[in-house]
Amino acid sequence: MQKLENAIIVTNNDRVAEKYKDVTNIEMCKTYEEVLLKTRDLVYNKHILLTHPQASSLKPNQTPFRSIIVYPKGEDDNIKDVMMIDKCIQVYNEWQEISPSPEAYKEKVANDFKTIDLSVIDNVIPRIE
Repeated sequence: MQKLENAIIVTNNDRVAEKYKDVTNIEMCKTYEEVLLKTRDLVYNKHILLTHPQASSLKPNQTPFRSIIVYPKGEDDNIKDVMMIDKCIQVYNEWQEISPSPEAYKEKVANDFKTIDLSVIDNVIPRIE
């Protein structure tokens, strides 16, 4: 069983970082794309995905916020996670070509997206502890 204190939340959502900074490791990023790339680097370094990189029903060009939980796996094969994060980066890039994300959202809309992202993490955290 995984221990929350060993997990890493890769996020660009300040609300997620603030809520979980005292219970687990936080890797703060500036953009959704940076979250995906940092997660990819961790997965390539033998971490496993505890949350899907595209969790929620929002397309990658609709929301500017993403949080992903990874866990150090060690030397075991994690090829499924490598394939998943690579595919998610590909899908992100395809959506950006089709319809790029807006440069900025109004504060209320941005907070709504942060709330959605936070709720995904809130629903996973109790299963890790």
